[in-house]
Amino acid sequence: MAKLETSELTAALNQSNASWTARDTPQSQLTDEDKTALLGVIFTAADIALREAGVPRDFSSPPAGLPSELDWRSNNGNHVTAVKDQKYCGSCVSFGCTAVVESMASIELGQLLDLSEADSHFNSSHGPSCGGWDTDSCMSQLQARGEVSEGVLGYMSAFDNPPVIDPATSLWKPYVRPTPNRASTQVSITSHGLITDLNARKQYLHDHGPMAACFDVYDDFYHYSSGVYSRQSGALRGGHCVEVIGYSDSEQCWIAKNSWGTGWGMAGFFKIGYGQCNFDVYAWATAQGVKVPATPSWQGWEGLGGIITSKPSAVSWAANRIDVVARGTDSAMYHRWWDGSAWNGWESLGGDCQSGPAICSWGSGRLDTFVVGTDHQLYHKWFDGGWSNWEALGGMLSSDPAAVSWGPNRIDVFARGMDSAMWHLWWDGSNWGGWESLGGVLDSAPAAASWAANRLDTFVKGTDSQLYHQWWAGAGWSGWENLGGYVGGDPGAVSWGPNRIDIFYPGSTFTMMHKWWDNAWSGEESLGGTLSSGVGVSSWASGRLDCFVEGTDSAMYHKWYA
Repeated sequence: MAKLETSELTAALNQSNASWTARDTPQSQLTDEDKTALLGVIFTAADIALREAGVPRDFSSPPAGLPSELDWRSNNGNHVTAVKDQKYCGSCVSFGCTAVVESMASIELGQLLDLSEADSHFNSSHGPSCGGWDTDSCMSQLQARGEVSEGVLGYMSAFDNPPVIDPATSLWKPYVRPTPNRASTQVSITSHGLITDLNARKQYLHDHGPMAACFDVYDDFYHYSSGVYSRQSGALRGGHCVEVIGYSDSEQCWIAKNSWGTGWGMAGFFKIGYGQCNFDVYAWATAQGVKVPATPSWQGWEGLGGIITSKPSAVSWAANRIDVVARGTDSAMYHRWWDGSAWNGWESLGGDCQSGPAICSWGSGRLDTFVVGTDHQLYHKWFDGGWSNWEALGGMLSSDPAAVSWGPNRIDVFARGMDSAMWHLWWDGSNWGGWESLGGVLDSAPAAASWAANRLDTFVKGTDSQLYHQWWAGAGWSGWENLGGYVGGDPGAVSWGPNRIDIFYPGSTFTMMHKWWDNAWSGEESLGGTLSSGVGVSSWASGRLDCFVEGTDSAMYHKWYA
């Protein structure tokens, strides 16, 4: 097919006194095949019936009481998100519908979101294909399953680098990519619909917000530069979906946001005349009731009862599961657990504990607990379908132990020795190794966390009451790093994901203090409370923290971040 030249198109536009201008754009220079790849609407039977009926549209009498001009970029603020680029993939429906959800989040909630078109198009019922879709099906998926943020699943991450061509479609080949912990960024809608009546569309734009619209694209549209587009020449390329953000009765046009990047049109936006290219014929899709994840915040303190005489220790072996142990007034170890709906226990697990207990888990349904006995040795009791007896592991210890696991059948235990240094014992799946001295002069029991296989981070209170950090990254132990602050008791530490550590300890006024690593150290922040012990902490999901302390009444208290 002969290429439409911009010079010839410009001459024709001038001759016909058209209200728009043309130029060479990145899209106008593409091959016919690549131009078609920028589209991607599969018209429904209902839309085809509307097109074949050729329903006349009356644009002369707008609804009474509506303004003659409306643009959601400047309607009590800008509620239109940045122009994106769908590349050579027929994903325009997900771009148009996602843009609508982003705008509605701004209008309804005052939140500016950047959502994942890749999650909408490839991870939904549509499947991993650059083939087309329809707006009603897309909105149904956004209501049923939502979509995550662009930061969780970037559009280009759905493709190889560089992208490869799918021989089945001659388009880019996308893949379903995992989106861990969807709940933390998943956005959905409460309702969606379709509007075909012209006046109802204007009324909806005014009363509620933008919509997703489909239309027929001809070859000259790729050359669009500015003004109000009307078809001049060129072959039909297919159906396309965009976000309609307003209208202008003075210019007799709709205002829309495209998904071809900012190098096309008016920095990615365009105007299209009323009645052009079936823009007014096909049904427009709406979205309302945007639901966003709750903003994480600290909650509690919650009283969990008991009469305890030590710092609690906590661990999670599955989502919504927490196990906590502490020493009771009879020096036995007591166990309390959250099963996803209620707290259970306390149950006595026996023992003659000189220290508070430590607990860790290396698999679902597996618990390993450790205490220092009255003979200063370390003792071990585990749950794997039932509780074991106590096992002596030696050592000469002078503090509560700390225990952590960085992988299946791996346990690392730390405690202060009689020489005030930190000592280390480990289980490698078949044997106990150690004890080894890691030095230091400790004024508290240690805390331990792990954010990856073969990674260990330990924390202690020094003799100057400041927080110190020593870590293992697979090749050897680091020196001690001074993290400052004022530590008034035994710290607790946990990791919810790679390169993340959260540390808690009593401060100078015995409130709970929080310091964290997220590629840099932050804190300390006070989280309140009046502590009579150090802090035990666990995490069962990214962005989830559960802290446990002994209160001044010797009961256990719980504060959580979610």
